[in-house]
Amino acid sequence: MSRPRIDKNVPLPKKYPFAKMKIGDSFAVPPDVKRPAVTVAAMRFGRKNGMKFTVRQVADKTFRCWRLE
Repeated sequence: MSRPRIDKNVPLPKKYPFAKMKIGDSFAVPPDVKRPAVTVAAMRFGRKNGMKFTVRQVADKTFRCWRLE
């Protein structure tokens, strides 16, 4: 059995684009992701980085996440 190769400096992929968002930007929450998962992730990211987000249901019964501050 061969040993696995070790890679260095490979960045962990980000699940949501919070860091790239400007005030007023939003993204659609993927249908396979539950609303509370995105809400908690946004709150945690926002607390660490001085930002505010909200997740709301839109007209077509899907959810979007907006950056507020």
